[in-house]
Amino acid sequence: MPDRNPRLLVLGQLNHIHVIHMSYALAERGFDVVIAGQSREGFGEIPEPEHGVRLIELPSASGRTLRGIASQIRAVRKVIREVKPDIVQAHWLCGYAAFAAIAGARPLVSMAWGSDVLRANRAQRIANRIALRRSVLAVGDSQGLCDAMEALGAAPSMIANITWGVDIDRFSPATDRAAVRSRLGLPEGPLVLSPRSLLPVYNPDVVLKAFGLVADRVPDAQFVMLSLYDGAHDLGPLPHPDRMHIVGHVPYERMPDYLRAAEVSVSIPSSDGSPRSVWEAMACGSAVVLSDLPWLRGEVDPTSEAVVVPIDAEAVADAVVGLLEDPDRAATMSANARALAVQRRDVRVEMDRLASLIHDAV
Repeated sequence: MPDRNPRLLVLGQLNHIHVIHMSYALAERGFDVVIAGQSREGFGEIPEPEHGVRLIELPSASGRTLRGIASQIRAVRKVIREVKPDIVQAHWLCGYAAFAAIAGARPLVSMAWGSDVLRANRAQRIANRIALRRSVLAVGDSQGLCDAMEALGAAPSMIANITWGVDIDRFSPATDRAAVRSRLGLPEGPLVLSPRSLLPVYNPDVVLKAFGLVADRVPDAQFVMLSLYDGAHDLGPLPHPDRMHIVGHVPYERMPDYLRAAEVSVSIPSSDGSPRSVWEAMACGSAVVLSDLPWLRGEVDPTSEAVVVPIDAEAVADAVVGLLEDPDRAATMSANARALAVQRRDVRVEMDRLASLIHDAV
């Protein structure tokens, strides 16, 4: 361990809130943090750095071609030489983590996100194995994701199940949902929210169809689909367009209000780790309807803390209507979910654990 604060080079998207927030948390816990990477279109502007964190923007290059991959590896190797880190943390296993592994980053902490492992094709699985083979620590945010890394060859002793965590003070229930909805400019009536991205993996077409079915049965219900990320998405004709609000990109600091305004939040991706936005919805007291994925096992009780459904519009609609028509059940589920988020997803606890492991690896 060096006498000074250990220098941590973080490789990841410069405008992704997960990367930024985790980097800030590690800077607050005694690391000299430098973030290097590219920005992704639709994720907003690169933020002004805080907490003494420095940002280095790497040249743009595609990770889908051999030439682009070689260019990214060269850029990572160059920034490692310039920064001279004591340890490297790289996000997205078959992306920056694999590039860092090939570029010679040592010691390396690889951060798996979910689909980088759970939906990997053959080439990506090879890249994942390279990243894991050359890492001293591999972090995933669910037991299912950690098990998948072990199946790729990672030793159990080097795998840590650490989540992104939730700011349980910022993400807290509303005392008056109607007032929050009014502040957001939304009409009166129970609100059903889709807080996930509109990318195909999150099944926005199924969500939209389910919303239409709910609207047929609950005449005063309102529906919001939003995303942390910009980008054009053709969702086709909207059912009950007077009650469907496609908000699109929402700055992260406004997310708590949308989550606490909703009686029900729907998240039905085809693949996921332990999604931060779902835990934030639970912390805000919104009852959640979730697709049946491995990350739920042992984490969320499908009878008292969430409603778990197949990825099917009618099943989603039935679950949502059941909660809207039984407010006592929804309130009990919301309270249970809030308590669970406080108990298991406090960001301060999760980042303390991560910082300790990274310190030990330096």
